[in-house]
Amino acid sequence: MRVAILESIVMPAGHEVEFDRILINELKRQGHEPVLFVPENFPFKVDYGVDVVYLEGGEVVTYAGASKWKKPFLSILRERRRRNWFTSAAQKIKEYKIDALIIPTGTYRYIKALLDTPLKDSEAAVHVIFHGIGKGEMDRFIKQAHRANAYKNLYLDVISLRDDMLRSDLPRVRKILPPVFLPSTELSHEQGDVTISEDNSIKLGFFGQFRKEKNIERFIDAFVSLNYDDAVQLVVQGATVKPEDGELFESIIKKYSKYSNIKFIHASLIGKDWDAALMSVDALLLPYGAERYRYHWAAMLFTAIGFYKPVLISPEINPEVLEKYSIGEVLNLDDVNTIAQGISKFVGNLQHNKKIYNQGLIDANKDYSHHALIDSIINV
Repeated sequence: MRVAILESIVMPAGHEVEFDRILINELKRQGHEPVLFVPENFPFKVDYGVDVVYLEGGEVVTYAGASKWKKPFLSILRERRRRNWFTSAAQKIKEYKIDALIIPTGTYRYIKALLDTPLKDSEAAVHVIFHGIGKGEMDRFIKQAHRANAYKNLYLDVISLRDDMLRSDLPRVRKILPPVFLPSTELSHEQGDVTISEDNSIKLGFFGQFRKEKNIERFIDAFVSLNYDDAVQLVVQGATVKPEDGELFESIIKKYSKYSNIKFIHASLIGKDWDAALMSVDALLLPYGAERYRYHWAAMLFTAIGFYKPVLISPEINPEVLEKYSIGEVLNLDDVNTIAQGISKFVGNLQHNKKIYNQGLIDANKDYSHHALIDSIINV
């Protein structure tokens, strides 16, 4: 099959980039021919090694660095251009003989826009992928899904561990399981090899996009309270997009600079740099509790699984995963003391009983494989 991926989101790094890589590489592995559909002058962060088709309708609209008064204007412009891109994609599907189109990151607004364009009548299957649907979004999603139900080739694929978006009268709203994120370079490992150094030193890693809601300071305070020496280290990486997030992260770096066993990385990590940083630690920390993580799959959790790293994780983050697989420990975030107790228990398990996590990581990697993702999307 010739499968087009319509990408219109620009990020400096992160999981939008990696998710596109998953789709493209697995499509190739299964013998399909992926093609990228992107707006004109699209700023690629990586070379995906596929043909690129540029859509008419204007360049990507981004809020990065925009003032508050300008954002409403940019929002209107983005909606207009999204409709332009979908209209152009409908024509490109015919021109390039595309069998299926995947929009890799969608919201209910995408359905609304798509239904205003000829793309709704496409002879090729059109898959809009949703990375979870929160409580506040559900009614709006279902409303647009009912409108989309009239178009036989339009599929709304929700990456989720939950069933609350499924309806018997909406057969093309489908649940698909999240995929793991794997090392993209030669920095790999044996399957199920949870690697801890012979001297039982432990390096814990906090990685990903930094936002205030992740409340990393409380976790660092708990780590500091345990008075570990350099045998137990903490690496904190933060990729920041908003200026205020960057300023906050820099203030945190300064606050904890006196601790020799805490290392900060204030940078976006892509490709081999991302792989190397993740592979350098023994376990990953996801100590940020927010209710929305019950509904949206956590990319860092599935990165941990793909890199065979046990996790210390907030109870809100995809609880279905740890209920099924022994891949780490749930962290009580009530206060600094409970967090410290959770860290201490987790470090002890890593030092003395790491094998308890091996089989869980092997099983989770099988169930959340890239093959299963592509198979569930395009084989309708």
